[in-house]
Amino acid sequence: MIAPQTMEALTNFIDNLIPYRFQLTFDLKTKVRGFVGSQLIVGSLLVLIGIFFKYIEYDPVEFYLNTAAGTYVILAFFTIRWFKHFESYVNLVAFGAYMAVFLFIIFSGGIFADETFWLALIIAVNINYGKKSHVIGWSVIVVLFLATLYYLQMYGGLELARDEISFTERITTLFSFFMLLWVVNFNYSRINNKRIENQLKVISEHKRLLKERDDLMSIIAHDMKSPSRRIEGLINIFDKSNLTKEQLEILQMLQNTANESKQLIDDLIEATSFQAQLNIEPIAINHLLDELVNSFIPMAEKKGIDIVLQRKRKQVTAESSTPQVRRILDNLISNAVKFSEPGSKVEISFSDSKEAVEIAVKDFGPGFSKEDLPQMFKMFQKLSAKPTAGESSSGLGLSIVKNLTELLKGKISFVTEKGKGSTFTLTLPHTYK
Repeated sequence: MIAPQTMEALTNFIDNLIPYRFQLTFDLKTKVRGFVGSQLIVGSLLVLIGIFFKYIEYDPVEFYLNTAAGTYVILAFFTIRWFKHFESYVNLVAFGAYMAVFLFIIFSGGIFADETFWLALIIAVNINYGKKSHVIGWSVIVVLFLATLYYLQMYGGLELARDEISFTERITTLFSFFMLLWVVNFNYSRINNKRIENQLKVISEHKRLLKERDDLMSIIAHDMKSPSRRIEGLINIFDKSNLTKEQLEILQMLQNTANESKQLIDDLIEATSFQAQLNIEPIAINHLLDELVNSFIPMAEKKGIDIVLQRKRKQVTAESSTPQVRRILDNLISNAVKFSEPGSKVEISFSDSKEAVEIAVKDFGPGFSKEDLPQMFKMFQKLSAKPTAGESSSGLGLSIVKNLTELLKGKISFVTEKGKGSTFTLTLPHTYK
């Protein structure tokens, strides 16, 4: 194994030579570092293999080819600063490597030489570090080269055979091939390990920040409840019998503001809470919708909106959690009334099938634009559609609907058309699993 101090020194050396533009992201920096690390080690091994052939095997051809290839691979690293794109640099190194191996094969006996499998090594390097299109291109060139060489040797009268290759040369060739392959795979595995390690750190940090955000939001929301309660308490102190009409209107405005603040606080708490307690039980959808519609009639009558509920004689039941279903439908009906034009109507219908219960809430308001669609269920999103009578909107309602629906293993969908209104459909499975 390589000593940690050696690896650290090599890594620092490489980092100092890699251009800043190749270090902008963790993945790119790791990929570049892995490639050039393999490059320097492979180049050094090739030079050592060449020295072995000169002084142990006394083979000048192998000496010159290995030494030249190794020197090229090492020196090519110092040209990395000239390239704007890392893939272009990989192509330069690959080009030199392929040319060297082609020469190896020709000088070693053509298609029947032991060195042909070195091409697989270079293709493996290309797959690990190059672009897919470049890998395909080089693979085609390799296949054409080998096919042409095979045809010329078999049928074209081309003779490239050298003297019989010794057992030592075969062992050395195989050893060097597997050593180089190990270096490439070792560096590539280090890249993947570092990438996974970095991703885990990012995920862990993201979870920590989300928890801090949720905790902070809960604290803020909790602390904000006290002023709202005080305002309500002060309003109730007044003796309304002695107030003028104008003073009563101001008092009512204060009461409405306090109610809106409480609603916003409840929305904040619910939107940031993902651990809601579920109590799965049979829910009578008919009765639940009757209750909700009756609670919204005063709000709808102020705008001259008629809430039309499609009633059914047959009792429709869904297995779910009542508080969460009530909250979802409350938000959908509230939004429908807010966004409907005065004098229009809100239609509520529901249907039952073997798999699920579907509840649809349709309004005849301004609808949503195409730009709104990707943002529909995100928190604090102010969409193009506005409440038609100046009602307040926190931008949390649909986010709450989405979170609670997913918690119930249900589905929320919508159909909207600009200027013609929207229909939101809640699908609740009969069985919660």
